[in-house]
Amino acid sequence: MSHSLKESVLPCLHEHKPIIHHSHEHGEHEHHHHTHEVNVHRPQQRRALFICVVLTALMMVVEFIAGYLTGSLMLVSDAIHMLSHATALSVSFLAVILAQRKTSEHLPFGLYRVEILAAFFNGIGLAGFSVWIVYEGVLRILNPVNILGPELTAVALIGLAVNLTTAVILQKAGLEDLNTKSAFLHMLADTFSSIAIVVGGIIISFTNWIIVDPILSMFVAVLVTRWSWGLLRDSVLILLERKPDNVNVAEIQSELRTEFPTIKDIHDLHIWEITSQFVCLSAHIVLDDMKLSETQNIRSNITEHLKHHFGIAHAVIQVEC
Repeated sequence: MSHSLKESVLPCLHEHKPIIHHSHEHGEHEHHHHTHEVNVHRPQQRRALFICVVLTALMMVVEFIAGYLTGSLMLVSDAIHMLSHATALSVSFLAVILAQRKTSEHLPFGLYRVEILAAFFNGIGLAGFSVWIVYEGVLRILNPVNILGPELTAVALIGLAVNLTTAVILQKAGLEDLNTKSAFLHMLADTFSSIAIVVGGIIISFTNWIIVDPILSMFVAVLVTRWSWGLLRDSVLILLERKPDNVNVAEIQSELRTEFPTIKDIHDLHIWEITSQFVCLSAHIVLDDMKLSETQNIRSNITEHLKHHFGIAHAVIQVEC
């Protein structure tokens, strides 16, 4: 197995990942074997998201008030971004809570896909924010508004401190799953936005060049658009059950046939993601005619190998003679 592939699957064993390993194996008579290694509670991620929601909401109120008083589009737009971000963080927090629910007949994989839906809507929110900022920026260029530079700079510095704090909190909580990564990207967008506001406030304070306010606002919107596109693309591909980029089907087939010489052929092999780094696999393997109990040992060894070497959390192996 390549070094890059090993590195890509190792995060699945991180303590903050939603590790759920199910192996369903089918032979001549249906037989199920289940192994569970569940750590869905993610206390560190829940705590980090909750703290970030509180900090972001408080800063949002401050920026709304300061933006109105100083006349700055950057502060008002960043306050709206903070509102979007606070909502996104709340959805992310809710997704982690919902993911703890047990599986049922109607939801055999539980609610893990809620996290991908949260990431998807976070991306839509970022895209909508970007469009609004560009629109308002154009209006401000055509109709300049007087801005209080020193006050703008002071509030921007506070916002930057809050964004850096929340970014560090999220980074330490772990970024392996797409949901937490989406919240972190929101936070990065806020951080760059705050830096732009600080720079703009300093320029306006010393030069009174108020056109800097809408120009920098639109620059931040362009950066956010790039992040939102990547987030939307990744979440949609997972919802479409794509094969993870870091999993090589040919490599898995080759290694299984090398590790298990009793396998004569492997076909109908499918690999997809339920949620970020929760990878599933189904395959048919061809063996010589043997007792069902003997095939059971082979299937168990295959699923364990897939789990530990490729990060396959859920494997369905069907035996053919």
